[in-house]
Amino acid sequence: MSRKRKHRGAVWEYLEATGVLENGTEEEIFAAKKAYRKDYFLKYKKSQRTNKPEFTINLSKKNGEYYRIKTAAERHRMTLTAFIRSAALSYLDMRFLVPNEPQVALLEQILSQCLNEIQRIVGARERYHWERLQKFEEIEKRIEKLEAEIGNVFRNPPLITHDRQNQVFQKAGIQETS
Repeated sequence: MSRKRKHRGAVWEYLEATGVLENGTEEEIFAAKKAYRKDYFLKYKKSQRTNKPEFTINLSKKNGEYYRIKTAAERHRMTLTAFIRSAALSYLDMRFLVPNEPQVALLEQILSQCLNEIQRIVGARERYHWERLQKFEEIEKRIEKLEAEIGNVFRNPPLITHDRQNQVFQKAGIQETS
């Protein structure tokens, strides 16, 4: 019972090696394919676990943990798992997780465009206005500094220590519950 094979691949090699293509029924071939996929998937998952360990966490809906994280993930335009991963890595790196990365990039782009415009003005006027050249250079330096500061503020805000947090709560008239 010889069949034409359109494809050549690992599954077909497996089916040929087991002899099910030559001697098996449709049900046996289907079962052999299913067994191959199961074995392939198990090997794949095993290799993935060594390279990318997985963890399971439980979030309580009753305590509001799930909704807090879900809301934050939506605000950051991320999936829950991507948000949890990014938040954990940001925490470890002591970096701020930027809520709206495209907005920060847009602000940086605007500042960069301002700097380019000032550089164009300086280049066009430096032959005639020597006094203005110093002012333009000062403006250029200030915008470069402003661009770096904005990026730094959005990506690396000052760390909030426990004492600082208590002061913030006290100013707002909120009692901290520990």
